[in-house]
Formats: sequence, C-alpha cells, structure tokens
Amino acid sequence: MSLTADDGVRLLLIEDNPGDAKLFEHHLTTSRSESFPPATVSHVRSLDEGIEALETDDYDLVLLDLGLPGSSGLETLDRYNEAIESGDHRPVPVIVLTGLKDDAAAVEAIERGAQDYLVKDNVDENVLHRTIRYGLERHHQQEELRRQNERLEQFANVVSHDLRNPLNVAKGRIEMVDSDHAAVIERNLDRMGTIIDDVLTLAREGKSVEETEPVDLATLVTQCWDSVETADASLSTAEEITVMADPSRCRQLLENLIRNSIEHVGETVSIHLGTLDGGFYFEDDGPGIPEAERGEIFEAGYTTNEDGTGFGLNIVREIAEAHGWAVEITDGTEGGARFEFTGVTPGVSS
Repeated sequence: MSLTADDGVRLLLIEDNPGDAKLFEHHLTTSRSESFPPATVSHVRSLDEGIEALETDDYDLVLLDLGLPGSSGLETLDRYNEAIESGDHRPVPVIVLTGLKDDAAAVEAIERGAQDYLVKDNVDENVLHRTIRYGLERHHQQEELRRQNERLEQFANVVSHDLRNPLNVAKGRIEMVDSDHAAVIERNLDRMGTIIDDVLTLAREGKSVEETEPVDLATLVTQCWDSVETADASLSTAEEITVMADPSRCRQLLENLIRNSIEHVGETVSIHLGTLDGGFYFEDDGPGIPEAERGEIFEAGYTTNEDGTGFGLNIVREIAEAHGWAVEITDGTEGGARFEFTGVTPGVSS
C-alpha cells in the first residue's frame, strides 16, 4: 500500500500518556509530506477501549503503547493479538511504542507479529511517517501472500480430491484385468497416488512458518527412521541438535531426505545427522551428487530414479525456506551427498 496525497489513512492510537498522545497526533495530522498525507487519528487510553474501537470502526493501522494500565511490555502485544484472533476482526497491522530501548524486546515484538518497534524518545515526524508507510506496505504484502496460500491450498485440495476418486476406482478394478498387465497398471497407479500426495504436501509446506518451538532433531530423525522403510540402512546422529522449528514440517523434511538416500544409494546406505555452525547437516555415504546436477536437484519434477516423482527434494527446499533457512548440497565426509541447512535458530532443549 503506497500512500499518496489522495489517500486517507485511518490510525488508532492506543496511548495512556496525554503528552505522548498529543505529540504523536501532531506529527500525524499536520504532515506536509507528499509521501505521507495528513492522517485521521483516533485516540484511546486503554487496550480495552482500543479493542472496542476496532469492533466498531475500520482502521488501517494501530499504534500500540506497550505500557498501558493493566499490562506492560510484550504482554500488552500478546493481549492485543489474542483479542484480535478471538474476535471478529480483520487483521490490522500494529506498530508498538515504548519508552525503553531494548533490542531483544524489539526482535521479539516483530516475531510476535508487530510491524515495527519504536522508542518514543527517538521518534520524530520523519521516523514516524516512514515506519507507518513501510508497515502498511509490508502488511499489504503479507495479506496478499496469505490469500495466495489459501488459493493454493484450495487448488491442491480440489486436485487431490478429483484425481484420487478415479484413482481409487481404477485400483478397485485391477483384479478384472489380465494378470500380465495388472502389475504394471498397479505400479503406475501407486506412482500417481504418490504424486498426488507430494503435490498436496508441496502446496502446504511452502507457506511461511508462523510458530516455532524447540525441536530435538536427533530424537525426531529416530522417530522418522521408524516410520520409513529403511531395510538394512543405518543411522547415526550428533548427541543433541535442538532448533527452533515447526515439528511436523521438520518431520516431513527428514523423512524425505531419508527416502532420497535409500532410493538413490541403496538399502545399505549409512546416514548421519550432525551439527554445523548456525545449522545442521544430513549426509550419506553414497556416490554423491555431481556438481553439474546440484543446481537442478531441488527443482520440482527432477529425478534420476524412474520410479521417483521428483518432488521429494523440492519439498525439502520449500520447508527449509519456509523456516527462513538456506540449504546447499556439497560432498559428504565419505564422499556421499551432504545437505547443509544454515540460518537456523538454535533451540533450548527442555
């Protein structure tokens, strides 16, 4: 959302300090900047009044003081978010205001959904205008991405349903086909079912991760190992690899990497999960992946296995990027394929 002189921007200021409120209103309503036209500001003194105002009127953005009666610090932002989520409110971007400079709290506020974190003593007209303008633009992009994700999931569900029904019918009629052809038909129907599952997974796993928790990858990969057909393959891990992540998506990532190694190296492959500075790695003792192919290996549909779907490693990359991680392929310790994940936030084990 780019502001022009013809636009009107409606702001809700939740601030209990009269002096601060008066200064903010002055900055916002007397602007002479072409990039930020004068705004309409509604001022309330408590969080309850702010939530009530959002129920009765439409606002483009909320300026929320973290030090309000009845709450302080990030607790105020949490209460605001809970009220928005539990009520019948459309998402409204929020910029938090505070009298204390605290870099850790600023990062935490952004992670909890705030568009920005402003220290009142450092705010002038230009800073305030720029922050609101960027906050509105980011929120617009986030909402567009959310709508695209909803449409993508709807499409994937429709495709899954419409393909799976005739697939199940075809499987049910296999016994009526000449035995010489039945095995070939069944194998291809199974492959179609796998493709449907992978497409549906791909549509869902590409979404940004909204909530994370400490995940012990060493424990999780062992659980994945028990749920995947691993034949005579072997697994070893570092003692502890705890990261901040979405557990279900990490499970999908690890299961896909395990399957990839077994399918391409063989049923006696040795796999190791270890730690990196700022991340972790997954490697096997197979022949590795030629450098010329590493740029293509994550592309959807790319596979060197005639029975593969070509989606497994593409899903791995999508899950990594949804967490904000980078993934690269290099040579393993014993010459096999090594997948390195970096930009990972370490977790604190419980």
